[in-house]
Amino acid sequence: MKILYLHSSNEDKDHYNDYMSDLLLHGLRELYSDQVVDYPGCWYMYSDEILNRNYDKKKLWGKGFTIKNTLNNYKNIDRDDIKRKIQNKYFDLIIYGSIRRSNLFLDDVIKYNNKFLFVDGEDDNIEDKKYSQLGLYYKRELDNKKQNVLPISFAIPKDKILKEVDQKPNNLLAPLVPGKLKTYIYNNEKSYYEMYSKSIFAITNKKAGWDCLRHYEILMNGCIPLFLDLNSCPQSTMTTIPKKQLLEVFNNFEKVLSLYNPLKIYKKKFLSLRKIYNFLMNFTNDRDVSNFMSKNPNIIEIKHELLDYTKKNLTTENLAKYVLDNKI
Repeated sequence: MKILYLHSSNEDKDHYNDYMSDLLLHGLRELYSDQVVDYPGCWYMYSDEILNRNYDKKKLWGKGFTIKNTLNNYKNIDRDDIKRKIQNKYFDLIIYGSIRRSNLFLDDVIKYNNKFLFVDGEDDNIEDKKYSQLGLYYKRELDNKKQNVLPISFAIPKDKILKEVDQKPNNLLAPLVPGKLKTYIYNNEKSYYEMYSKSIFAITNKKAGWDCLRHYEILMNGCIPLFLDLNSCPQSTMTTIPKKQLLEVFNNFEKVLSLYNPLKIYKKKFLSLRKIYNFLMNFTNDRDVSNFMSKNPNIIEIKHELLDYTKKNLTTENLAKYVLDNKI
């Protein structure tokens, strides 16, 4: 199957990478290899090309963790004469990986009756109807069901997923706290992943949008997300995340947060007098990991269940199959 993947070109913008578009491309390349032509080429994803580029590392969002260097054979892909190939209906399917950032060649795609679909991975819940009325439209932050619009969510390259849960974690709660920049101290992917794999729990929450790569990075490292305010997430957003189980986890283990200073954990909208009171009452409590695990013997089982779910449901291959199954 020959697929043209039209990626947004972010060379002149604040960041090169685009998580939703990048993750779907990765899954498609896992399935169809060089038959997937990314244009313009996502050079930062290719281990054999990024070394040839003189680029601004600050423009790789999230330091490129989980996305950078996940593909290879950049120069094996024929990216020549794309417009002519579209006119000749050379491709079986054309995918716009970030339609609100780039609609390159769209007039020709429609004029020559090519099969196509759109992906909208923006942080808002806005549907661009001039595109959704033309073809199938995948929306990341989908607040409710709409005609011709389907939900889509982030995913994880399967090679990044931890093989086995760490049986002897060091931390009850992962040191990185979302929104607290002083805790963003990890300069390489290995130490960032180990921070989660060596922890029982990690805090996560909605960012600009509900879907956030951090949720998946926590899960793929055998760590249990304590997801703040997850019950407010729209049903049609983050449809692959095991929401029911994560809500149960939060309800059962929210008390863990009372052992930590709420002023360092919660954002203002989550802070309350009750949380401050619980902290003052519990700040001398023992946060020893061994004691916690002995009191909660099912915690390793929960970590295993969530890691197994991640392996089976949250890979980029699953993401690509979902998109193609709904189109073909």
